[in-house]
Amino acid sequence: MNPSIQAAPARVTVQIRPAGSRAELHEFSRWHHLAGVPQSRPAGRNLVEVDDAGILATGLTRSYAAEKLNSLTVPGGIPTVLAARTMALVAVADHPIGGLSVGPSFFLCAQMTTQGPATVLHAALATMKIHAVAVKPAWRRRGIGTALLRPALTIARQAGASVVYGQFNTDTVGLTEFYRHSGMDVSNPDAPLHMNALIDLPAVITPLPGETLFHRVVNQ
Repeated sequence: MNPSIQAAPARVTVQIRPAGSRAELHEFSRWHHLAGVPQSRPAGRNLVEVDDAGILATGLTRSYAAEKLNSLTVPGGIPTVLAARTMALVAVADHPIGGLSVGPSFFLCAQMTTQGPATVLHAALATMKIHAVAVKPAWRRRGIGTALLRPALTIARQAGASVVYGQFNTDTVGLTEFYRHSGMDVSNPDAPLHMNALIDLPAVITPLPGETLFHRVVNQ
């Protein structure tokens, strides 16, 4: 065993809950890094900033989605919707051992700008992307990643989102099995995801070379 890596205790209670402090939100730079997300360092800082502004995770209800769709106007614009529909969950033993962040994708919304503001808003409310899910190496293969994903899917469904999706590096051993075991539909490597085949959204998610997409329809 590598002496720098401590083994996880054989029996310990792991709690899954929303990040509850600035320190836990700052940890998302680590979770994004472990998940292989480029530019992972700003992730925690961005979550702290929108939490300080009182916006983070404040729009995770069906009533929020219905209100915004009916009015088509949002104070603060689409960035406010993205922040309000974003959640940050942590897995905690005696200390944080993993994290998951999920929310609408800025890049997907930007792709929709040529379709008009109503379609951009629809994309922000109907879709959620898993930006990162990661567990410390010593705690892996204990079901913690799946334990983080399950409440995220439940919250997305209760918030009125239609599709949760994401991508992973195809060459990373075990991730295809992990996402399938967690209830995701895993695409073929490098295959695009046609949103209009799942929901009424004229968008195509195209993976980078070497990536595999996955998704789950949470509301029809």
